[in-house]
Amino acid sequence: MSQLITVMILLSIVFPIMAENKCPKADVEVSYNARSYYKNGKERNHSYHLLATTSYSKYFSPKSEQIDSITSTPEGKANYKQTQIAAMQAMISQGAIDMSKMPRKTENIYVLKTSADSTITVYDMLGDEGVFYQEPFAEMTWEIGDSTKTILGYDCIEASTDYHGRKWIAWFTTELPISDGPWKFRGLPGLILEVSLPNGIGFYAHGIEQTNKTIGDIYGKENYSNADRKEILRTKRAVIDNPKGALAAQGLLEGVSIDWESLSKPDEKFDFLETDYH
Repeated sequence: MSQLITVMILLSIVFPIMAENKCPKADVEVSYNARSYYKNGKERNHSYHLLATTSYSKYFSPKSEQIDSITSTPEGKANYKQTQIAAMQAMISQGAIDMSKMPRKTENIYVLKTSADSTITVYDMLGDEGVFYQEPFAEMTWEIGDSTKTILGYDCIEASTDYHGRKWIAWFTTELPISDGPWKFRGLPGLILEVSLPNGIGFYAHGIEQTNKTIGDIYGKENYSNADRKEILRTKRAVIDNPKGALAAQGLLEGVSIDWESLSKPDEKFDFLETDYH
């Protein structure tokens, strides 16, 4: 009996440690505005958070993570889809379709960075299908410049990188010695607080705080299938250029009629953050 009690005590100690190792605690939480522009020139911002340690991080949209939590069960997913269909039908009956008012995730991406194997893992969606891909840290290299500026009270240094078809300018601070940043950006001797393109598209920190929040796993991760990064981008581009096909594939056109000629055509100048898929 004493041996059994000893084993149970050991298990009660080991299992929490294993769970903690699987889902590490963050050292810092950074809030970013992910800025882009609609084709009419209006600024478009989405809120993302970065939970990071010196060896692991997760970049995600809190709103999207909440929806993924709701739809992580078959029942929740079915109810959510019915809500989407009802919303689409209501908009059509009013004679106007505004996709921004649809109950849906506007941002699907999760980015995990793991120093143990020097790997970035990106989780994304193609319609209703979850996909993921990995790439090595080594694909992103930096040149550190001489310019400096202050962001959120931190002294920052300029750096630049040519990454997957675009040249980015970043501002990082050595006052926060975590080699991480928004989206897939990392690899500088300090936390990246801002990184952007010349047209203003980019990621801008607006809040930083110390934290011990658990860096949770991705909801439904087992349902994501491995895919090629460039093929994902090509497919996404095809969906943007053919929205009718995209909505039909998601089952959102059942029993509804839309005047597709009245909808604006896709902007040929639009492109993704990565342009090397062409």
